[in-house]
Amino acid sequence: MKNSTFAPSRVTLAICSMACSGGVWAQATAAADTITRVEITAEKRLSTLDTTPAAVTALNGQRLAEQGVTGLADAVSLVPNMSFTTGYAGASQVFVRGIGNVFFTAGGDPGVAMYADGSYLSDTTSTNIALFDLQRMEVLRGPQGALYGRNATGGAVNLVSAAPTAQFKAQFGALVGNYGRLESEGFLSGPLGGSGLTARLSYQIKNLDGFTRNIEAGRASGPVLPGGPDTVGAKALDDLGSRAVRLQLGAALGAGGSLRLIGNVYRQKDDGPANKLLVDPVMISQLLYGATPSTDPRTVKSQGSSNRVDVDGLQLLYDLPLGENTLSVVAGTRRSKAEMFWDGDTTEALTASTRFNTRSTDKSIDVHLGSGEGTVQWLVGATWLQFDQRQDIRVQTQIPLGFLVPGQPVTVPLPGGAEFLLGGDVRTRSTAIYGDVRWRLSKQLALLAGLRTSRDTKSADEYQTVAAFGLNGAARPEGRWSSTPGSVGLEYQLAKETLLYTRASRGFKSGAINVGGLQGDPVRPETVTSLELGFKTAFLGQRGAFSGAVFSSRYKDMQVSQVGLASAILTNASAAKINGAEVELALRPVRELTLGLNLGLLDPTYTDFENVDLRNAPGVRVNVSGKQLAQVSRAQASLSAEWSQPVGRYTLALRTDYTWRDKFYFTEFNTPDAMQSAYGLLNLSASLRPTGGGWKVYGYVRNLGDKAALASMNISSPVLGSARQVGYTPPRHVGLGVSVDL
Repeated sequence: MKNSTFAPSRVTLAICSMACSGGVWAQATAAADTITRVEITAEKRLSTLDTTPAAVTALNGQRLAEQGVTGLADAVSLVPNMSFTTGYAGASQVFVRGIGNVFFTAGGDPGVAMYADGSYLSDTTSTNIALFDLQRMEVLRGPQGALYGRNATGGAVNLVSAAPTAQFKAQFGALVGNYGRLESEGFLSGPLGGSGLTARLSYQIKNLDGFTRNIEAGRASGPVLPGGPDTVGAKALDDLGSRAVRLQLGAALGAGGSLRLIGNVYRQKDDGPANKLLVDPVMISQLLYGATPSTDPRTVKSQGSSNRVDVDGLQLLYDLPLGENTLSVVAGTRRSKAEMFWDGDTTEALTASTRFNTRSTDKSIDVHLGSGEGTVQWLVGATWLQFDQRQDIRVQTQIPLGFLVPGQPVTVPLPGGAEFLLGGDVRTRSTAIYGDVRWRLSKQLALLAGLRTSRDTKSADEYQTVAAFGLNGAARPEGRWSSTPGSVGLEYQLAKETLLYTRASRGFKSGAINVGGLQGDPVRPETVTSLELGFKTAFLGQRGAFSGAVFSSRYKDMQVSQVGLASAILTNASAAKINGAEVELALRPVRELTLGLNLGLLDPTYTDFENVDLRNAPGVRVNVSGKQLAQVSRAQASLSAEWSQPVGRYTLALRTDYTWRDKFYFTEFNTPDAMQSAYGLLNLSASLRPTGGGWKVYGYVRNLGDKAALASMNISSPVLGSARQVGYTPPRHVGLGVSVDL
């Protein structure tokens, strides 16, 4: 079997149709009426979806772009039991099978590991950026402790870039839409003269005026507290202005080796997300100034907002055949910087403002040796990671005097206001060695096993200053953790097109330091033990493909984020359980029509957890055992249908997607004031191209019903009124694009 440069855990899933990008669907075969295999790298070697025993979804990058899927938030809705929300200051919070990134400050880790071309992405404030010139997006569901290692308790995501080609290829595309959308994307790929080198240059440009109208547009305002800069209200928020470039160089080396260098540059400068506040019975801005936020989801009152994200990355991918085996090296370095400012109360009053700055450097290397085909297939490797991050948060606010001094009026502000300063430096180091084996016991039966031994260390220099409260503290917390996550399982080939597998796996998420929280001891690591039974088959002469899985997971010391008096607090829920099932189905009843279904069902509950709901019942401990896990729905579904019909010399394709999500809560207390009810989104897309290719015209309508659903919620400290800062799903928007192959 040919080895590749990336992938973790031995996994397979059913086949599907590329037209049905809501699952592990594949391209149509030359017969034009069947569904065929998709190649993936989920085992750190090249394999096919239908021969990998685990739950994997592969989404085709080009098709996602045609459907208007331009970010993780849109893509994850096409994967069973996967969801996305944007946390504080734009941090990506991806959830798979109920587990994900639950906090946003430096010093913690996500529960779903994010990779780009095999390199781990540590900084969650800069992972939801450009998805462009992708070959595919691979999503692995369930603990991936053996090959992915740390921070993959829920699963893992790998973004695979389109590689340089030996023949010249080029493509240019442009797209226009409402809300001032102007985009362009393209690439040049091919050999560099007779040097034996290949190259690929890709770019993406995005401009969007913004989905949320600002009532305070153009208004100049002073600072909330003395010493800050004056601001001017932006025309609209939820806008976008970004530029991205990727340059790849490929070379064939001696002894059959190959080298690939990837350089990435991303720049974003705009006014940022709306960061709206929901109206509450008691609001600081109303008590002090009689001002309240807008109740319209698509309008905001902002006196100033700015957003800037810079990311630079460099990767090296090297493969060298050694007899029947292959040595692979993936090394990467990444620098990111995010600077954000926003009106903290979203009213016409000067009540609050927030500034958020983070800088990070990410370095990693993975070296592994994998065998070729044989009775025993094996892979052994080692990884090293160094992640350094600096984060500073500055909140300036007016606080009613009566909030802090009993008997004083709540309509008079605290003299001088209050300024919250917190942050610091955090350093993460991680090393691991791992192995994976597939031992074919017979023609039908194979034994699967994997093991990893890891060591993680974290140390920080942190501070927290709130002069109004008499707080001025600093600390140097540190933690060290060792782990041995792994998996064992069986796969059984029931028939030529039918695979049955079972797996027991253990995942590990590193301990955390809440930088700026001055919590003392680090938060304990999170562990999960999961049992899974999966089934995959093709039917109707390969015109249909089905994959399903049932699983049961038990979590110990699940890491959760809490509302604190001065900052967010990290803690551990003693125990939780998640039982679930997943189904992915592709069907091509006639040559012109492809149908798809993805369904995810979960029973996600806390089994041992007590906490204090500072927003609704300060001072009262609440037992949340039996309540639904935060950020997780009990059911999700995606339905799709695509009709492709020749029209003279052209091919017309029409597609509809409907995604539905059951209600979910933003906190473990499951209260109505932090809940989004069930909702669905309908998306349409179409394309027209010559039968022989050369160019295409495509268009899409997303959120046809113009549904405004809560996509995120962050609750502030009680001294800040326990305000609910939220983000909404984008409104109905359309795009019309064209791409030309040169």
